Amino acid sequence: MKTCSHRELTAEIVQECHSQFHKLPKHGKPVKRSNGQAEWTILAGIVMATPRSQDDLWDLECISIGTGSKCLPQGKQSPRGDLLNDCHAEVLARRGFNRWCLQELEACVREPQRVENKFRYTGYDSDTPGRPLFELAQPMAQFHLYISQAPCGDATTGSLAQVQSEESKNAFLKGKSQGNTDQGVELGTKRPQEAASDSATNESGSVKRVKLEDYQDEIDATSQHALGFRRGRINYDAVGVLRTKPGRVDSEPTMCMSCSDKIARWNILGLTSALVAPFLAPIYLSSVITKELFDADSLERALFKRLEISCKDISLDPYKLHRVGVYSTDIIFEHSKDEVTAQSLKQGISTAPVASASTNSTGSSEVLINGCKAGTSAKKQIPPKSRSRLCKIEMLQCAVSLWRSIPASEHEHGLVHKLRTPLESNIIDPGTDIIEQSPYHAWKGLSGDYAQARSRLFASVFQNWVQSGDDLEQFTL
Repeated sequence: MKTCSHRELTAEIVQECHSQFHKLPKHGKPVKRSNGQAEWTILAGIVMATPRSQDDLWDLECISIGTGSKCLPQGKQSPRGDLLNDCHAEVLARRGFNRWCLQELEACVREPQRVENKFRYTGYDSDTPGRPLFELAQPMAQFHLYISQAPCGDATTGSLAQVQSEESKNAFLKGKSQGNTDQGVELGTKRPQEAASDSATNESGSVKRVKLEDYQDEIDATSQHALGFRRGRINYDAVGVLRTKPGRVDSEPTMCMSCSDKIARWNILGLTSALVAPFLAPIYLSSVITKELFDADSLERALFKRLEISCKDISLDPYKLHRVGVYSTDIIFEHSKDEVTAQSLKQGISTAPVASASTNSTGSSEVLINGCKAGTSAKKQIPPKSRSRLCKIEMLQCAVSLWRSIPASEHEHGLVHKLRTPLESNIIDPGTDIIEQSPYHAWKGLSGDYAQARSRLFASVFQNWVQSGDDLEQFTL
């Protein structure tokens, strides 16, 4: 654990993430390929900063880091929750944070006297109904997100539009108009949430063929409450709109929303996920720190200002729009795109992105390709040992383990009793194991407040958000 003064906080958060990256094994890190191409990547990390009570010092701990800039196309999404759809660095870091939360919450139940516990188990309190079962052991602790490059989407479209060549723009438009006929992709004119799919499944059960004839490239805001929508790199000079991730010009379109949009959502619903929400009050980011493509006005607009009007008029309690701080750093990440490109230009070689990797505060790490651990074929059913520990079904197992750790005396009282009711409603046979048979989608809906706030957001400001559909969340343990 590192200690620093308040003045050094931003710089030391960055250094802490870089330090954790340097501890990773060489496998999965950027290298120079045999054909001479130099690889680059994006690094993101979430750091907990805890103030000391007697002085101006902060204790820092890097909770999770991730690297990467790739995601799966819609046609390769799995209905079993065993593939990671989005492997952008920020998303991996956040998923790692949520896994850390679930594991730390369980640890403080099983070992309440453990000195290093980050949370406190409060149990059921009849005097404060609805109170979460857990709370931070250090209520003044802050959580900061570092990204070596500003997030894709609205935060960086202005910067990228300035450097995008006419040739690059035309190449994307040409690739978009041609589509990817091998994958059955056709682009049309309807709203993304009305997209209909004519799909078959391959041996792994993932979608093999998806017709996106109902997928619209551009949707303008229909009211002051709903943000407009653009697909990937379409109309880069349009700001304040939702976007899917750019992707390659020759690839099937992805349904993953940009990191700018996802962080904006975290600034309302919290950094904590739907699986953590039933047990813990929302945790919000205190700051976002970036190096490349930093633009304070663009970041503030993308992460919270474009949401202000809409969020004034809808009830989200206990959630709220959080105005996160945005800061720049001068500290260079040696494997960043700008740094690698600058060095490569001097040597006359080309550059390419590298596979995704992630790690958490326990030091365990994994290298990911096509949404699963490197060396695994995503064309067949993924064996448990080859699944990323951050995929949906692995995260569900963590949530179930936490549930089972809660003392039996709590199961008929307070929050735990309220949680059991919606799970039971999803079980046809009363003799079955509620825990084992409840689908992932039901678990995500356990926190009524979270589900209601999310529903209201997607009916207003995020109504043009591209959603993958509940049919991909019906798997069980």
